[in-house]
Amino acid sequence: MKIKTKVLHEYMQSKEMTVTDLAKEMEVDAAEIEKLLNGESVSEDVARSFIFYFGANEALSFIDWEAMSKENPFPNGEV
Repeated sequence: MKIKTKVLHEYMQSKEMTVTDLAKEMEVDAAEIEKLLNGESVSEDVARSFIFYFGANEALSFIDWEAMSKENPFPNGEV
């Protein structure tokens, strides 16, 4: 999974979260959050943690379908 890095940066700034804070909340290694913020792909396990943390509907707004060459299966913005 790849995410829109700008959206995640803005979210973290609005919540005054560090990479370590988000990693702890999502129960993943901080290196995985760094990958997301750098526009890199993460594993399915990290993607699941991301979706669980944000909730499916909110996670949709973070996922960069175009960067993954995938079509958004939920174009109306709701699961």
